Amino acid sequence: MSISQRQHIRFSLDIPATIITKYGERQQTRLQQISIGGCFTGWEENIYVGDEFRMEIELPNGNYLPLWCKALYRFDDTGLGVRFLNLSQFERELISSIITHRLDEEGVPVQVDPFHTPPSFLNEHPNPRVTDIRAKADSILDKIMAPEL
Repeated sequence: MSISQRQHIRFSLDIPATIITKYGERQQTRLQQISIGGCFTGWEENIYVGDEFRMEIELPNGNYLPLWCKALYRFDDTGLGVRFLNLSQFERELISSIITHRLDEEGVPVQVDPFHTPPSFLNEHPNPRVTDIRAKADSILDKIMAPEL
C-alpha cells in the first residue's frame, strides 16, 4: 500500500500478538508496525494473501483484544500486511490505547493521535526531480555559509 492510500498513521513498534489460523493453530508473532486500520506482522508460512484469520493483541491491562483480520500482502520470509476487519469504535480506541501505551513504554515523548490521517505528499510536488532537491539544499547551504556583512 502506498503512503497516499493510508488512512491512519503507522507506528513502528514491537508488539507481541497471537495469530489464530482458520485451522485453529495458534502462532506467536510480533507486530512490527501498527495503525488503527491494520498492521505488518512477522512471517507466517500458512497465511496467504486474501486469507482471513483472528489475531489477539495484549492490552495494557493484561487482557487480550481479539481482532478479525485479512492478509493484504505477503513478502516471502519477511512478513504480512494485515487489515483489521469490521472494527467498532470501541475496538479502534483499544488499538489506540495499545499504541499509546507502547509509545510511552518505549519513552517516545511525542504525543501522536493514531486517528489522524497521515499527510499526502503527492500534491505538493507533482513531478519532483532530484536536481530540484539538490539545488534547494545547495541554496540553503550557501545562505548558511555566506559571510556576514
